[in-house]
Amino acid sequence: MANKDELVQTARNPWWQGAAALALVAVVATAALGGFGQAKSKPLPEYKAGHRYQGGALAVTPLRAWVARYKPGGRVDAYNPKTYLVLQVEVENRTPRSFSAFGYPQQDLILVSSKREPIESDLLMRSDDHSVAGDLHPRLKQRIDLVWTLPKNYVYTPQATFGVFARAYKAKAYLNDEGAWVQGKPAAKYAMAVQDLRDRAVAP
Repeated sequence: MANKDELVQTARNPWWQGAAALALVAVVATAALGGFGQAKSKPLPEYKAGHRYQGGALAVTPLRAWVARYKPGGRVDAYNPKTYLVLQVEVENRTPRSFSAFGYPQQDLILVSSKREPIESDLLMRSDDHSVAGDLHPRLKQRIDLVWTLPKNYVYTPQATFGVFARAYKAKAYLNDEGAWVQGKPAAKYAMAVQDLRDRAVAP
């Protein structure tokens, strides 16, 4: 069995500190991801398209949703046909630093499945030029499209539920005392009408 000095040295090892931090993040993420299925005792606030929700690091305003046989700005691929669900949303970075659009927005804005499971989008695109979304800068509102590739057995429904996780800043979020915006429990959900654009060959 390791003695006290060996345990202290191990705890101070940066590699072990990093591993412990990753483990903590995994535990928090796992607990949070199951939250939409466990939030039955206290219903989450539910909003419609156009409502701005402020959840700490992000402010989000879901605008509209649709299904199509092409990604935004694209056209139907006759050789590899697929169906996509798209959520267009205005996002605002409320932190003092820039961060990747594939970070908080993709992790915090999710599709809620029929089994109440959260599903992250496959792709984030800028709504204006349909390029892959890059960094989100502080206090700068930007419109993005979150894209989910739907399964082949997808059955269209005229409404979908999207969920939002909130984040709070923790000055000492990890064992190395670094600060971070930590994802919390599910905070809100949106009941969105889903427009069916599958009869169109190219984007409008």
